[in-house]
Amino acid sequence: MQVCQEIAKHLRHGFKSRSRRLWGEILKMDITKHELVPKHIILSENEKEELLKRYGITIRQLPRILLSDPVIKTMNVKIGDVIKIIRKSETAGESEYYRVVVRGEKG
Repeated sequence: MQVCQEIAKHLRHGFKSRSRRLWGEILKMDITKHELVPKHIILSENEKEELLKRYGITIRQLPRILLSDPVIKTMNVKIGDVIKIIRKSETAGESEYYRVVVRGEKG
């Protein structure tokens, strides 16, 4: 039994060590360059007003994106900014989505 516990202890230590190294590499990665991350663009105040007018909506009616979102954290945004997200689509070529930046944490 003692031998099994010692083996388990060494395996856990090795796993933690590898996990820390992997996590360090992940933190260095620029997620905005990843092929699966869509392009995010901050709209100017004029573009924001045009968007709301075009769809006849208020800022509160836009879907939200959290300030704590990993991509949003890499951008110079503030609460209330509107983000245009351009996603690749097999059927439409590209699709545009709009989100308003709000305070909050995931989970």
